[in-house]
Amino acid sequence: MPLKHKIVALVFNDYEVLDLMGPLGSIIPRSDYYTVEFVSLSDNLNSLDVQSTLKNGILTPARISIDKFLAQQEHFDSILIPGGVGVLPLMADPMVLQKIGKLVDLASNVFTVCTGSLLLAATGRLDGREATTNKVRFDAQTPGLPNVLWKKKARWVESGKFITSSGITAGMDAAFEFMVRTYVVPENRTTEPQVVHPKGDLTCPPGHSRTKAREHAHRTAHFLEYRWNTNSEDDPFA
Repeated sequence: MPLKHKIVALVFNDYEVLDLMGPLGSIIPRSDYYTVEFVSLSDNLNSLDVQSTLKNGILTPARISIDKFLAQQEHFDSILIPGGVGVLPLMADPMVLQKIGKLVDLASNVFTVCTGSLLLAATGRLDGREATTNKVRFDAQTPGLPNVLWKKKARWVESGKFITSSGITAGMDAAFEFMVRTYVVPENRTTEPQVVHPKGDLTCPPGHSRTKAREHAHRTAHFLEYRWNTNSEDDPFA
């Protein structure tokens, strides 16, 4: 049976709901290709308010902790890291950062929204790469992460396997670009998994056609009545 594309969504206390639901609500509804699994930074899974708000059974309360997920040591396709006020305390916790870094290393694609890129940067995985983040937090937080090549004027930035988006709704624009990079049309799907590059470079899913994936992304945006800003440098909020 052809493989589906597994997205691991990282959830934690005080994450920004729109950072998570905006992209997932764009990526999932018109596709039988993407699946979602929620991985919690908290051992107390009941403490996280992750509501079942999307259709087709793809969004359910978090049911696995990051420790249990890492114990499986399984490669997966993509990780989505939202931002929120809960990010800053996590950035000061070396054990949490180590776990997130290990999780990122298992993924073929990494997608952050808003201050989620600050959390990713704190793991060291963005060192030497271009990235962006929430504009409100930009001047206060990015100087503390000097090894990242921060871009202030950008709706999103692509570097290797990483897509980092700016604040909140920019994540929805970036979500459509994520589809362009990852979606495989039904007739091209195989049983071969996407490769994880050890240095974080971009690999293509087997059977991927960028042209066909872009057509799918545009059809999805039209279905959602969403005006997709396809130019990452068209950023009026910088």
